[in-house]
Amino acid sequence: QDEINISDSGNLDDPDIPVNSIAVIPIDGVLVSWKTMQLVQNIRMASDNPNICAVVFLVNSPGGMVFYTDITAQTIKDLQKPSVSVIFNCAASAAMWLISATDYRIATSQMDRIGSIGVKTSVMDLTGLLKDKLGISVFEIYASLSTKKDFQYRELLKDPSNPQPIIDELDQTNAIFQQAIIDNLGISKDSEVFSGDIYGAKQAIQLGLINEINTMEYAIQYAYNLGLASVIKSNFQFIN
Repeated sequence: QDEINISDSGNLDDPDIPVNSIAVIPIDGVLVSWKTMQLVQNIRMASDNPNICAVVFLVNSPGGMVFYTDITAQTIKDLQKPSVSVIFNCAASAAMWLISATDYRIATSQMDRIGSIGVKTSVMDLTGLLKDKLGISVFEIYASLSTKKDFQYRELLKDPSNPQPIIDELDQTNAIFQQAIIDNLGISKDSEVFSGDIYGAKQAIQLGLINEINTMEYAIQYAYNLGLASVIKSNFQFIN
């Protein structure tokens, strides 16, 4: 074909799109549960369509919920077609986890922000406000055997100076996140990226988080070339 055909989320399962089309799938905004689940569905449609030869992810996300991030990243990693992520502005936290699973990572500006490899949570206690301002008392009563239910939250309310039970839970998730980055990018476990800092594109290249700074057009062509090479290799193996 003379021009590269782009297939977006509206026609990823279309059997009539041109052969060797490129799927373009966005990873944008705060990654809430329904977005990551839809993202997995889009990836699987692109994977199942034989007329799609490669996938480009358009990324502008500060991260979001940890829910389904590991599953989504593994789905990208298991994709049997070349994948390229293209960053517009930001690829942080959960979004960094996702793009680490792609074959190649391209920023489009040296001002793009990349990294924030870490885990956090927020806990709000509104019981004082409800009681003091509105005269509402809230009582939480647990079954006698439910001694560990909401344990981390209850311990924090009991002693706000001791968030350790919540930190212990965050550390477990953070260890999974860090190991995914180590496995996907080959970054040393002692790298500074695991401090949770976020970097400009040039420093992100030096630290091994992304590969280069270039344009969207370049990224599409790069993915297309990878896709064609993969198709040729697959056909050669089939013939042999």
